[in-house]
Amino acid sequence: MSTAAPCGVLALNKPAGITSFDAVRQVRRLVGERRVGHAGTLDPTATGLLPVCVGRATRLVDYFHLQPKRYRCTVRLGQTSNTLDTEGEIVTTGDASALVADDVITALRPFVGAIDQIPPMHSAVRVQGRRLYEIARAGEEIEREPRQVVIHGAELIEFRPGVVAEADIDVVCGKGTYMRVLAGDLGTALGVGGLLGWLCRTGYGPLLIADSISLADLEALDDPRSALLPLDVAVDFLPRIDLAPQLALRLRRGQSVFLPRLAEPRPQGACRAHGPEGDLLAVGDIQGNLLRPTKVLTAV
Repeated sequence: MSTAAPCGVLALNKPAGITSFDAVRQVRRLVGERRVGHAGTLDPTATGLLPVCVGRATRLVDYFHLQPKRYRCTVRLGQTSNTLDTEGEIVTTGDASALVADDVITALRPFVGAIDQIPPMHSAVRVQGRRLYEIARAGEEIEREPRQVVIHGAELIEFRPGVVAEADIDVVCGKGTYMRVLAGDLGTALGVGGLLGWLCRTGYGPLLIADSISLADLEALDDPRSALLPLDVAVDFLPRIDLAPQLALRLRRGQSVFLPRLAEPRPQGACRAHGPEGDLLAVGDIQGNLLRPTKVLTAV
């Protein structure tokens, strides 16, 4: 195993039954690096793509949050639970036998776009200094303010009719979207109640679950660090600026640099700056022809 400090992004396929923090703890042990963090919690029952940032890549976690996520979920229609998923107690049972696929397709349409969601009681949102799940475990329920989230697309993939019907849905969404809340709200819109029966994150920014690695396969590698992807995976969506050696050296020192020529269309605002060897040097901000580094990722 290399003695250099590990640095990069791991596209981890999280199994059901462990928390996202459990996954981070195992990655920390396998790669031998203390600085490890994930870019978006998956509930213990959920599976799928969990971007794990290692070493200097932890400084780029916030840039993952700016990118869309993709989920495949199964919504059970005709049941509700106190946690909006299968982890909680079934609160009500209805009869969804009259539903057909077209009903679900029609009910999904209003959920696409900017919508309000009320955070579930069993979530990590803080209210007055306390986590909502702590309040829920104490047997209390408090009023929560709705939060605006963005759902870019929601498509019905398969529908299985029945007294408790099941709808497999593909969802593309932005930061802070709760699939459990979407399941419950969809059930309410259909008049039969709903809960989240199964959830898998299948994409996150440029990462796809097909390219992810399981914890078991990671542990089986001779060098688990070899599974780390380059730093720039986290900021792949930003315009790229390639710098000549002299400008790259100034940027490494945290200095702003003047860019005499910019390709059309001229990038403005947030960007990623790469050195002559192609390595990611910094994330910066372009105003006119001046590139100001906001996060320098390499040492001189």
